[in-house]
Amino acid sequence: MKTTIDPHAPTDIARAAKVLAERYSAAPPRETEAAIAVLALWALDAVETGRMDRDQANAVFTMLEICIGDQRGGPDLSEDFHQLVLEGEHFHDFGEEWGPDPRYFRKLALKVLKRA
Repeated sequence: MKTTIDPHAPTDIARAAKVLAERYSAAPPRETEAAIAVLALWALDAVETGRMDRDQANAVFTMLEICIGDQRGGPDLSEDFHQLVLEGEHFHDFGEEWGPDPRYFRKLALKVLKRA
């Protein structure tokens, strides 16, 4: 099966997340939310197709939480956005009974995108 996910997806996703985190304080809040929602969908697809390890995805969302969620003085982001990042921080349990539900994660990311 041919896929649009490049084998370098984990590195590319982590690099994109880092750039978004660095731009957070200067970017409009809806722009940040939309970009990270797209990144969340990209990461979910990469994990589901086996192109990204669930621990790598978890690390991306943990970094986003540290760089954006804990930062003071940046633009306020929506509760849905924060919930999306929180769900992403549980990717290490992906595929487990208590892990993130891919349908809920996808729905949340799309909800964030629609508001942008």
